[in-house]
Amino acid sequence: MSTLPTPPVCGEPATVRIELYTADSLDGCAYTCAAHSAQATAVVGRAGLDAHPVGLAPDVDRPCGYLHVYATGRLATRERPGHPRWCDRDECERRGQHRSRARHVGTNRPEAFIVDVRLVQALHPTAEPMVNLTSVAGGAAASLVLSIGQARVLRYRLAHLLDEAKAARNGGRWS
Repeated sequence: MSTLPTPPVCGEPATVRIELYTADSLDGCAYTCAAHSAQATAVVGRAGLDAHPVGLAPDVDRPCGYLHVYATGRLATRERPGHPRWCDRDECERRGQHRSRARHVGTNRPEAFIVDVRLVQALHPTAEPMVNLTSVAGGAAASLVLSIGQARVLRYRLAHLLDEAKAARNGGRWS
């Protein structure tokens, strides 16, 4: 599938929400009136998506034919070629890179540094994703960019060090 399905549009208030899935990804929702829900489900199926009609919450006000695509789903990536699935799709050209939204590394306690982690990738077609760690203390910021391979090894090294710290705290020893 290369384009969004075009569900029937009558403009009446929607009473059914049809969830649109590709594989295991919830990619969007189509909103229809009761009279058009079967037809819309068929259109979605012909477009190569799985359609799952569900009820519509009473506080949702959408017209029949309204289509919402989730920015993080596979369908949005297909509609906006050149963006990795994880990309936030916000000013990539200006920044010169794709990037995911930042994930805060918080401990629910005051810390000396603010740390965030995200994926980044240069816009060049052969560029590989990288992991970007950013740390802020006061007015100073530092950034470290790791390949996916380095990030994977770092994950294992951190797990090992955390196990050692836990064992030391419990009076045991690792050799």
